[in-house]
Order: sequence, then structure tokens, then C-alpha cells
Amino acid sequence: MAISSISLKKEQNGLNIPMGYFWAIFLICISPTVMSMLGVELSYNGFRILSFSKITEGVSTQLILGRTFSTIWIIFSIAVGVFTCILTLIDFSVKKDIAAPIIGLCMLCISIFDMFHLLIILGVVSTNLDLDAAIYITWFVSRILSILLLIIATYIILNLKEKHLNSDRQKTAFVKFIGISFCIISIVAMFFVLTLKSLPTVFIDREAFFTHPLEVISIIGYLFWGGYLMPKVLRTFDGVFFKMLILSMIPAIFADVHMAVFYKNFDIEYNFAQFLRLFAYIIPLIGISLNYSRNIAKQHQMNLILDNEIKAKEKIQQDLERRQNLLQNAEKLANMGSWELDVKTKEINFSDALYKIFGYMPNSITPDLDLMYNMIIPEYRAGYKNMLEEAITKQTNFNTEYQVLWVNGQRRYILAQCRYIQSDKKIIGTCLDITELKETTQKLSQNEALLKEAESIAHNGSFEWFNGVDHFFWSEELFRIHGYKPNSIEITLNFYEKLIHNDDKERCLQMVTSIMETKKDFATEYRIIRPDKSIRYVYLTAKVIVNEQNQIVKILGNLQDITELKNAAILLEKTESIYKTIAGNVPDSVVLMFDASHKLILFDGPIIKDVRFKNELTQGMHISELFPDEEFENNKSILEKAFRGEEIQLEKDFQDEKTFMIDFKPVKNISGDIFNVMVVMHDITEIKNVQKSLESKVEELNSSNQDLEQFAYVASHDLQEPLRKIRAFGERLQNKFTDNISPEGLDYVKRMQNASERMQTLIDDLLTFSRVTRTDEVYVKVDLHHQLQKIIEDLEYTIEKKNATIDLMVNHTIDAIPSQIRQLFQNILSNAIKFTKEGVAPLVEIKSEILRGEVLDVKGLEQNKDYCLITFKDNGIGFDQQYADKIFELFQRLHTRDEYQGTGIGLAVCKKIVDKHNGGITVGSKQNEGTIFTIILPLKQ
Repeated sequence: MAISSISLKKEQNGLNIPMGYFWAIFLICISPTVMSMLGVELSYNGFRILSFSKITEGVSTQLILGRTFSTIWIIFSIAVGVFTCILTLIDFSVKKDIAAPIIGLCMLCISIFDMFHLLIILGVVSTNLDLDAAIYITWFVSRILSILLLIIATYIILNLKEKHLNSDRQKTAFVKFIGISFCIISIVAMFFVLTLKSLPTVFIDREAFFTHPLEVISIIGYLFWGGYLMPKVLRTFDGVFFKMLILSMIPAIFADVHMAVFYKNFDIEYNFAQFLRLFAYIIPLIGISLNYSRNIAKQHQMNLILDNEIKAKEKIQQDLERRQNLLQNAEKLANMGSWELDVKTKEINFSDALYKIFGYMPNSITPDLDLMYNMIIPEYRAGYKNMLEEAITKQTNFNTEYQVLWVNGQRRYILAQCRYIQSDKKIIGTCLDITELKETTQKLSQNEALLKEAESIAHNGSFEWFNGVDHFFWSEELFRIHGYKPNSIEITLNFYEKLIHNDDKERCLQMVTSIMETKKDFATEYRIIRPDKSIRYVYLTAKVIVNEQNQIVKILGNLQDITELKNAAILLEKTESIYKTIAGNVPDSVVLMFDASHKLILFDGPIIKDVRFKNELTQGMHISELFPDEEFENNKSILEKAFRGEEIQLEKDFQDEKTFMIDFKPVKNISGDIFNVMVVMHDITEIKNVQKSLESKVEELNSSNQDLEQFAYVASHDLQEPLRKIRAFGERLQNKFTDNISPEGLDYVKRMQNASERMQTLIDDLLTFSRVTRTDEVYVKVDLHHQLQKIIEDLEYTIEKKNATIDLMVNHTIDAIPSQIRQLFQNILSNAIKFTKEGVAPLVEIKSEILRGEVLDVKGLEQNKDYCLITFKDNGIGFDQQYADKIFELFQRLHTRDEYQGTGIGLAVCKKIVDKHNGGITVGSKQNEGTIFTIILPLKQ
């Protein structure tokens, strides 16, 4: 038997055939054969319940029953074949694998022929043969057709390569071709049966054991198909459908064996053959069904795996995002940035925080190694470069400290740490901005030194006492104030009590008790006795620190030796006399001094007699006695504000048509407490008169300028209409009467059009110049970098056409009028791109920095005001420096109109805009060496 070529032991089964299915199929097929051979029969009272005995003659009830069962087996066979074909085609529509549908189409065509076989059995279709011969010949042709189609289909599957069918469309067309071809073969087989006149005797031999010996042909075919061809298929296609398909040859062979020995149509052997053929059809159906169920299970399992992988990836992604956000927030909080350098490609990447540490907006520049080196100031640069190169060469780590220089001139301290990553061949580094820490450390050191020096100079010491700890911390000067060397003794409350003068001791102890109860800050004055028995006056101020439960945590205090102040009290009267002398000699002024009770304690000044108060001035009089009732409340309110620490200045007109500038200035003692307020009244009547005169002149000048600007504006507008008519009529002459005008006339028209276009440009530029001073726009915060970016975008076509490079290093915000700043920058940048050398790509560098007016040293700028200095440097044609002032005048041109277009108004507009913004503009240039425009604009207007 050819099936023996397939190993039935699982460990030797190279084709991986499911052995459980094999034995089940084998037992189902062998059982009818055994029962037929044994002639098994069940009867009761002469009535046969179940009989497997052969029918040898006559027509009996068993034959009628056998015909019925045979019909049922054939109908089910047809249905199973059709259903199997449908499932394989569905599988093809999903997977686009043509192997299964080829077998399915094979079974469909066999089922069609089985339908033809059934119609002959039922007598619907008649042939030239008798019924018995017709029934057998259709069975025989059906089996030959079945194995023939299976062999053809298997050969197609084995020899078909993927390269033959590249697309789904080609595969679908091929499957249709196979189906049509198989149908044609089936139809040819039907036609053969219908045209057959007689059946040769070799087909049926009633006298022999094998009544139908030609069944051996189909048996050999099935053995060849299942034993030789299908193992090759299974080595390529490992699906359960083909594993079950090869097992279908078992019932197929058994069916042919039963058909080889059946005696009469519809007997038990005939029915067994039909039943086993049905079983042979059912096995591929089971295979395709199992294939579907396994695919569904695999798909479900794959979905679960994919779902778990997606969830795991989402979790990883969320974790990465959370860590990235955490890192970014940590960098922001720590003022730290990070970078990485690819050792091979030298490509370097900055984190967003690192851009800010180096003084740039994130992603505003393209980082590279040379740029990072250039950011480091020269005295640190070489050392850092050597350390980085050594780390790359030796694959080591390092940390160092250096300074970087921002574009605005500010220096920042950086703590850098670098690590070589062997696996990635990268250097990873962090940069921590420690400028504030450095400055704080320096300030602390300076403050500590200054504090010690100040305490030494002022005889001022500080202390700290923690509640529950019987020990004081004293500054060095506090030891000296009490007559001891610094840190020479331990200070406790009991020890310090002995240092207080006996006359002040009880008062001080009572104050301590009161402080522990009230928990309020305090100040007091008392005497101490030094070890040398000398007595010193001291003034103590202290702050009480409490917790949330209002319990004293500690007391911080300051103690000053005021012995000299006490001695200086004697000199107070002399000092007051000197003060009066000074106040009496302040020109055109009256000086008044009020104490905390609003009483006048001092008054003097050269013009004190010329100022009319409510009453004559006397020492000790209240402020209410100086001014009328309607002015008293206002002056009292101002005086109270001054006692709260405010410095107030106001102007006031008096009845005698005099104007005074009045200043209320708080006067503080050494401890910072305000004990007096000084009122200085300065006569500014003449100054106000001069100011009014100047304002009148300025108004007249502004009115004149406005008239001139209005004239220019109106004139420019009035010129528009005749100019439009000139251009319109010129275009009509040029378009409609070209044939009627001589060439010379056309030349005149063309010149007229060119002149009118230049006139239009000139008028537009004049209007632009006029709008600079006529605009009513207000000053707002203007981001210079943003404005320049927009201008570069607007000039993108010109920049690309000229192949220009714009190097933008501007990152400041000023108070300005946005439209005018945009006009200013656009005019200068356009000129830089326009006036270029032949064959040289334009390069424009734009930089900015913040400088004080005193550093700029430019006439007209305020010394104590911050200014933004913007420079435009190009590599263009330049010009002679002697024309530097001339180019900012109206209609001034250094080149002919044929060389470069323009009206000579653009730079005059720039000068006008800068003047309106209270700034300055200068230019430096050399012939064929480029030009630098320098613009100075105030940060605040």
C-alpha cells in the first residue's frame, strides 16, 4: 500500500500528519469492510433489523432501501463538495493563496459530475446503455475524473511559483481559469458517457471475485497522488487542510475496493462505496473547517499578543514621556542643560534648556562643536578643548568649570560634567548654570567681610539665641564691644546678666520676661560694664522668630555701642546751628522740619519772608496753623505718607502768582527709623515762565512742521490723479495706436511711461516719509528677532534669487512702533541685498546687544539709560566714507538709476524713524569692502 511511505509514528512523521485523525479515519473505513466480510446481521422474529449480507439475486426490499441510501450519500457528497469549494474560495479572498481554492474547484467539478450520476440513477437523464451499466460507468468515470483532477491540481500547486503571479488580480484570474478548465473537463466526461454505445465486458465480470476489475486504475491513481505527490505538497504547505486532504485517499481507496467487489447496484457493497466516497469528501471539509478554526484561534491569540504589546509599548511610551518631562522640568528647576556628541560624525545635539543656558532661544541656532568652543571665553577655551579631546581619545570622563559669553555681553559660570559612553560611541555632557551660586558665594564672602568691617567701623555686633539652648552666638565685634577677644568665652544668659549695669539690670530682666510673654520684637538702651570696669552705652534691637504654634524659636538681635552717640548729644545744638546756616543759604528756597507729631521744629531759607503762610512761623506750631483749612487735610495726608517712608514731590501755585516745587523727604536715624520730615519749598516761578515760553516755541515749531508734512502729504496725493491719467493715456496710445505712431513716437511714449513709473515710485516714497511723523501709533513691546524673521520671510524670493545668507543674532525686546521698526529694518536689509558685488554671494550679519548710554558715548543719548545697539554688516560694494552723512538726506543717491533702482528716500525714512524713537543711526563703509549700519534704540521710551 502506498500509504506505507508515510511514517505513522509521530516521532518519525516528517510530514507532521495528525495521527489521531488518521486512526479515526482508518477505523471508520475498515469497519464496513470487516462487517461486510463477516456478513453481520441483526434480526428479531424473522425481521431483519440490520443486515450486511450480500444480495446475490432478485430484487428485494434491501435493494429499494439501498437505492434510497445511495441517493442520500450522493446528495450529501454533492453538498459537501460544493460547500468545501465555497470555503476554499472564501479563504482565497482573505489570504490570496491559490493552493486551497484549486482543490476546492476540483471538488466542485467532481460534485457537478456526481449530480450527473444522480440524475442517471433517478432516471432523469437517459443514455444509450442499460440502467445498471449506465450507473456503474458514471461511477467509474466519476472516480477517474476525481483522481485525474486531483493529480492535475496537485501538479499545478507544486509547479506554480510566486514570480508567475505577482498581483492579487493575476491570482484571481488564474483561479477563474482553473475553474473553467476543470468544468470543461467535467463536461467532456459527461459527453463521453452520453455518447457511449456499449460497455466493454472488461468493466463487469459477474463470475469473478472482482466483479469490476478496472477499479484498480483509480486505486493506483490515489496511491500515486497520496503517496508521491501530496508529501511534496505537505513539505511546502503545512496547513491542516492539506494534511486532512491526504487522509481523504483512505476512504477513497476503500470505496474503490468495495466497488470492485459489489455484485449488484444498490447492494451493501455499493452503498459502502457511496458512503466512503461521501466520507472522502467530508475529510477535506473538516480540514478547511479546522483551518478556519485554527486561524481564528491564531488570530485571537495574535490579537491578544498585539494588544499586550500595544499596551506595553503605550506604557513604555508614557513612561518615556513622563521621564522626558521629568528631565526637562528637572533641567529647568536646576537651570541645567544636556548635550550629546557622536564621536564618529562629530554631530552634537543640545537640549532646550542648554540653548537658554548659552543665551539662545531653543532651536534658534544649529549646534556644532566649534560653536560650543566659541561660546567659551578664551581663557577657558583651550583647556576645555584639550579635556574633551582627551576624553574621546582615552574614553574617560571629566568635569570642569568655565565661563561662557552671551551675545549681550553677559558672562555666565558653567559647571560641566562629561561622560564617555562606550556602547554608543558618544560623549554625553551636562552644563549647570552656577552663575547665581557663584555670585551668591562671592557676595556672601564679600558681605561677610563687609559685615565684619561695618561692625568694626560702626561698633555694631549681632547675636542669635535659640529657645531652650542656654547659649548665645555672638559676632566677633560683639565680643569686642563687651571688652573680650572674639570667641574667648562662652556666653550664657546668667553670664550676660553680670555684664549689665546694676541700675539697668532689673529693667532688662523685666523686659526679657515681657518678651517671652508677648513674643514681639523689641528695642532698648542700657549700660554694660567691661572687664576693665569702663561703662559703655549700648542700643539693642531684636526680632523674635516664632513657629506656627506661636512659640518662640529663636531671637535675632543687633547691638550697637552708642557711647560716642551719647557724647555727641552735647554737640546736637551746634549741629542744629550748622544745619540752619546751610538751610538759610539754599537759593530761592524755604526749608521746614516737622517731627512725628506734625509740629514745626525748624524753619529757615533765603525767601522765607516772601512766602505767605496762614500764621507767622514759630517753633513748635502744628501744621494746621500753617495752611488754610481747605489745604490742611491735603498737606497732612502728604506729611503722613512721608512719615511712612515715601518721598513726595509736587508743584503748587501760591496767591502771589508764584510757583513752588515742594519736596517732602523723610529723615531717618541710624537704625532706619523716620523721626522727622523735611519740607523743601523751591521757587521755580522763573523756570516755569521760561518753560512756558519754550513750550510755546515748540508748539509753533510743531505746527510749522505739521503744515509742511500736511503739504507734502496732500501734494503727493494730489499728484496721484494727473499721474494716473498720464499713465492711462500712455497705455492707450501704446496699445490702440501702435500702428499709427512712428517708431520715434513710440519711443517717446515708452520714455513717458518710464518717467511716470519713476514719478509714482517717488510719490509712494514721499508718502512713506510723510507717514513716519504723521502716524498716531503708540509704543508697544516689539520683539526684534520676530520682526526680522518676518522681514526675511517677505524677502525670501529676493534672498534665494541672490543666493544670500542672513546670519541673525538678535534676541531683544524694546518699546517701539512695530510698523516703523519693520520699515526701518526692511529698508536696510533690502539695500544690503541690492548693493552687492558681481559674482559674490551676499552675506548679511545682524547682531544686537544692550549697552548703557554712558558706554555708547553718543551725543543726545541719556547716560543712565539702557539702549539696544543693532548692527547690519554686509559684504557688498560699499561706498566712500565721506558720503556717510549725505546718504540719509532726501533724494541723495550715490549711483545712477541705470546701475541701481531707487528714489533716494529709503535711508531718509530710516533716519526719520530712528529720530522719532529717540535713537541714532550711523554708517561705516569702504569702497568694495562692505557696509555696517549701526542703529541705537532705547529699551524703554
